[in-house]
Amino acid sequence: MEREVETKKYMNFQLQTSRSGKKRQARRRGKRDARSIPRMSRVRLVFWLVLATQAAVPQIAAAQGDSAGEYELKAAILYNLTRFVEWPASAYPNAQAPTILCILGRDPFGESLASMVSKQTPNGRLVQIRHVRNDKEVGGCHVLYISSSERKQVVQILSTAAGSNILTVGEIAQFAARGGMVQFGLEDKEVRFDVNLDAALRAGLKISSRLLVLARVVKQQNGDSGGSELSNSSPEQMMVMLQTGVNHPEFKVT
Repeated sequence: MEREVETKKYMNFQLQTSRSGKKRQARRRGKRDARSIPRMSRVRLVFWLVLATQAAVPQIAAAQGDSAGEYELKAAILYNLTRFVEWPASAYPNAQAPTILCILGRDPFGESLASMVSKQTPNGRLVQIRHVRNDKEVGGCHVLYISSSERKQVVQILSTAAGSNILTVGEIAQFAARGGMVQFGLEDKEVRFDVNLDAALRAGLKISSRLLVLARVVKQQNGDSGGSELSNSSPEQMMVMLQTGVNHPEFKVT
């Protein structure tokens, strides 16, 4: 009898220990998943975005080492933005016309951007690089990268480009809040995007949801570039409208 009691006690102890161990494992697994899933999703999405160029892997490795490598990575990102934006047909003279990627101000990309352009044709169109000296020369551009060297003139440049189908891109502080469409940079070796959807819609551009999932949607400051603030519509509503062109009462294109 005493042996049976001891056996039952031992079995109960083993069962409780097993259950406690499983609970601890589940809690640890839950915490690990909660930490890793969002981060891994971002990493995969950014990795997929950059890998659209064949040379992306060495660029990522280089970007971790020095500023030259950083701008190789940024050149890949800038170039691949052309894959995630749809311009109206009226922005091109014909179906074979190239996409013109303009750089205004000091060019930080060196030969990296030119090398990518010579190898690939996103969306079936060639990409041509054009260097412009001031806002009076931006006519005909589809993408306008405004260099950090032009930070003092950025409001004037954005105002000039606002009436055209031009995707404005920059790294200047508060670029998107001032009316620029895409602001990007590296924070802790991760690519960060700020997107001003209002400015993009005003220009007649549709930004792919594949890019928007990486982005922080920002509100435009009153008084800059003549724009109004973004609505409080959810990112999901904005993405649906960008893809379908359906008007939303809280996010109306004027």
